[in-house]
Amino acid sequence: MIAFARKPVENLLAAKSVAIVGASQKGAWPLGIYRNLKGAKFPGGVYLINPNYNELFGDKCYPNLAALPEVPDELLILIPTRAVLGVLEEATKLGTKAATIYTAGFGEGDDVQGKERAQAMKDLCERTGMVICGPNCMGSYSVGEGLWTFPTVTPLLKKGPVGLIFQSGGSLGNWIKGATERGIGFSYAISSGNEVSLDLVDYLSFLVDDPDTKVITLMVEGIRRPSEFMTVAEQALSNGKPILAVKLGRSEMGKRQAISHTGSLAGADEVFDAMSKRLGIIRCPTLEDMTEMTLAFMPGRFPKGSRAAIVVNSGGMKGLICDHCDELSTNLAQLGDKTKEAVRPLIPPELAVENPLECGVAGFGDEAGFINIVKLHAEDPGVDLLAIHGELPRGQKRSAELFKSVTAATDKPVLAFGRSTYSCLDESRAFQEEAGMPFLQAIKPTLRALAGLGLYGERKLRGVPKLAPASSDASELAGENLNNLLQSRDIDLPKQALVGTAADAAAKAKELGFPVAVKLIAAEVVHKTESGAVVLGLKSAEEVQAEGQKLLTKTLGRGHLLIQEMVQGTEVLIGARTDPQYGPFLMVGLGGIFVEVLKDVSIRLLPVDEREAREMLKELRGYKVLEGVRGQKPRDVDALVKAMVGLSDIFAAHRNHLSDMEINPILVRAQGGGVAAVDVRLVRR
Repeated sequence: MIAFARKPVENLLAAKSVAIVGASQKGAWPLGIYRNLKGAKFPGGVYLINPNYNELFGDKCYPNLAALPEVPDELLILIPTRAVLGVLEEATKLGTKAATIYTAGFGEGDDVQGKERAQAMKDLCERTGMVICGPNCMGSYSVGEGLWTFPTVTPLLKKGPVGLIFQSGGSLGNWIKGATERGIGFSYAISSGNEVSLDLVDYLSFLVDDPDTKVITLMVEGIRRPSEFMTVAEQALSNGKPILAVKLGRSEMGKRQAISHTGSLAGADEVFDAMSKRLGIIRCPTLEDMTEMTLAFMPGRFPKGSRAAIVVNSGGMKGLICDHCDELSTNLAQLGDKTKEAVRPLIPPELAVENPLECGVAGFGDEAGFINIVKLHAEDPGVDLLAIHGELPRGQKRSAELFKSVTAATDKPVLAFGRSTYSCLDESRAFQEEAGMPFLQAIKPTLRALAGLGLYGERKLRGVPKLAPASSDASELAGENLNNLLQSRDIDLPKQALVGTAADAAAKAKELGFPVAVKLIAAEVVHKTESGAVVLGLKSAEEVQAEGQKLLTKTLGRGHLLIQEMVQGTEVLIGARTDPQYGPFLMVGLGGIFVEVLKDVSIRLLPVDEREAREMLKELRGYKVLEGVRGQKPRDVDALVKAMVGLSDIFAAHRNHLSDMEINPILVRAQGGGVAAVDVRLVRR
């Protein structure tokens, strides 16, 4: 992680006076911004600038910046692209420190002239110290300050603990309306646009430092300064401020749209995901999910693990939950005997005491009894967090005391949820606030919220491991030194010998015992199978010599032959490389169709310890193959875990010499039999 100094975001978000440059009756945005500022009771000066008007919206309109009675802290610019830079130059000479630029045409897509204009704007900011939101943005909300420079209306906007940064202004405007309807309040909400000056990292650092912001939500198209982003994200984790993110660019089409929209690069989504897991950033698959996730995190209760208990009234609802739990691999808690014994007499005898729990008529007919059952689950030491059936009132008045008593009885996170979505009214939001408990909507988003809370709680307790500087000797990566290094890190090799002639290959094969594999070792051969540089299952010295001679004719220089015993086991690929944005990472996947067709892989940033390596394996859709299927014995997962950690350590120490290191395959024998690294490939820097 690297240190950095953020730009003065407060010059923008805490401006004491603003000027709307390009105020007009013709467009909706100038009037929308003006009305928002007045409706929020912004205490500073709001000045209108347009030489074509003497008066607008009932206020005086000025011809230019020089005519204003004071120098505004911030400009809100809605004028044609060609005029923007001139206005900025004039403003900096007068002493204005910030600007929000709604105008586009500064670096989106492949527009060369737009990129030149964006660079000129960036140069101006660096030369003068001005900070800019945008261009191509929709402004921001400094909710408590009344500085609402967004052009559309958010009727239910209120101050609260959530800080919001969206690179898409339209998405921000849409999402925040729905979020406020659900009772979510905000400290700041920023549409960052093209980020020519202030960028995601600057805003994020500001929110991490802001005492009123407790939860941070992001919609990210691309990260321009990934190293600095990781530094600030780690600070957020240390400060107990969760970051929830919707990340665009999971598909190739999404990546192209990110470039087209804001000129940002999405990067490799799988590595972004690994970075998020390392730093406790909770990814949301959709904006709808982010609403539920935000509600779940707002109470500030973080579990010590991910073991969830779920209590509902309905059998049909339980059936839906069970299917979704299986699909999403929800970590369901194993209830203790004490809990089961206490719950048994409280529910009908035909219902099983299990997790998820259906209470039946005990829940429908007796809300107090239902809450008592919930409290028994909360007392179970094997339960880290809970989700319980509960919906907000609509069109009726209800007391929230029973739900309030649950939150008072435990410090564990408790989420109430309904099986589908519904609209919220004033009485719904008031009930939720009185209960002190978030009320989520729909089953899948609730299960993902449970998983998100569990992941964050575990990462917060574990902290972020530090990656030591690369310091090892390149000579360790050659010949017998490499073999010794691999074996010292629990990466065992098959019986093998390296020779220079086909005749020597035949002789060594006799010593090893048949059958054997023969592989061509040459600088120009990287992928042996694709290059036809490996022959398997040779059963005699004559076959070895003949095939060895054929292989040697493929090399342009002096090649060698590697003779290996044939090893039986489950094929696994493990590899390490350095991502240009997020740094070195480890990847694991089952061999063959699992990796090549299904893309069934798991990735983590380095360093990786045994606990994390085991988690990576369990994330694989094909993990059951390692547990043993169709009469096969379980594989030696413990040995594979140690080999993964060994590769993590080797690559981390030698990443100054290597760009890529891959073992494909490493064969995993039956339990207790260890592993064998059949093919080790290094790509040097």
